[in-house]
Amino acid sequence: MRGRGAITPLGDSWPASRDALAEGRSAVGPVKHFDVEGYPSQVAAGVSFPLEEAEDRRLALARRAADEAWAEAKENAAPSRIGVFVGAESGRATYETIFALSRAAGGGACFDHARFGEDARGLATSVHAAAVSPAAVASALAARIGAEGPVETISLACASGAAAIVSATRAIRLGLCDVALAGGVGADVDPFMLVGFGLLGALSARGVSCPFDVRRDGFVVGEGAAFVVLSASPGDEPRAEIRGAMRTLDAHHLTAPDPTGDGAERAMRGAIEDAGHVKIGYVQAHGTSTQLNDAVEAAAIRRVLGDALPDVHVGSVKGAVGHWIAGAGAIGFLCALEAVEEGLCLPTAGLTEPDPACVLPHVVGAALRKPVEAALVNAFAFGGANASLVVSRCA
Repeated sequence: MRGRGAITPLGDSWPASRDALAEGRSAVGPVKHFDVEGYPSQVAAGVSFPLEEAEDRRLALARRAADEAWAEAKENAAPSRIGVFVGAESGRATYETIFALSRAAGGGACFDHARFGEDARGLATSVHAAAVSPAAVASALAARIGAEGPVETISLACASGAAAIVSATRAIRLGLCDVALAGGVGADVDPFMLVGFGLLGALSARGVSCPFDVRRDGFVVGEGAAFVVLSASPGDEPRAEIRGAMRTLDAHHLTAPDPTGDGAERAMRGAIEDAGHVKIGYVQAHGTSTQLNDAVEAAAIRRVLGDALPDVHVGSVKGAVGHWIAGAGAIGFLCALEAVEEGLCLPTAGLTEPDPACVLPHVVGAALRKPVEAALVNAFAFGGANASLVVSRCA
């Protein structure tokens, strides 16, 4: 691991974000930049720091985090040996454009085809492809750092960021590149995400993100970006490395996890086996603050770690910065990396009374310090996509 960077609702860099996370702070608060009256949820964890001008908010966030990671890494590999792997979802046209399109056919009970054909044409051409394509962020970051190796966009909902890091790890192992910029970005504090997730019943009606807590009733949307630079090239000796990586699929339901936790369990076991059965000391859980997901994940963690569980501590970053969807696994990875490199086990903000169905050695209140040989990161997504990673101290 040569570099890391992040912009979160709690900080405009990874060190600033890490310090706020260690204190147990939460960035969840009322949405103020658009009218949320009548919305199923009226809170979020948004980024308020100034950003570089960009039509696409995903790109503005990703640039900030990627620049920080790349500057810290100080890599000088040949362009053809640098890859870029990004977890990202599709972007969106502006709210004004989408609303205008919805009214282009007259807005009445009957669809006026002729009017739509005329009015929608101009609106459609005003939507720039770079602002809506899932691949736009990875392409822009590759151009920014001069990467000419493999460039991939992973779009697997909540597992996207972690899956991108898995892909980067495998590309380096296979010799496809020597250096990889990898991570994820989520820009989901907007009207459509609040409405969409609200209609699914996934958002907290109380406006509180409290993973594994007995009071949890859904997640809170957030936004941010997190990136790391992985390298197989000579240089300063890194303190941590990715030892294990695994992706699985539940093949169960579009929005609900397999209630047995089979896919999640296989992902964790596979990552630990790939790592050579290192001693796990910290788990950065997916921990969405939803009833079923948290209980299923907690049970799977207990089965996987078994007798080793009392020596492990568990945290989830979503209580502090909300759920970034495509970027969630990437910010979780940075939390796990911090545990291994600095012995800093970050807490689960919002957790005060663990649900009996979610019994684990939770980190509550503020961070705790202890030596951590290896940490496990989980990201479990809609569609049943699962990704787990093991990061450990270098031998």
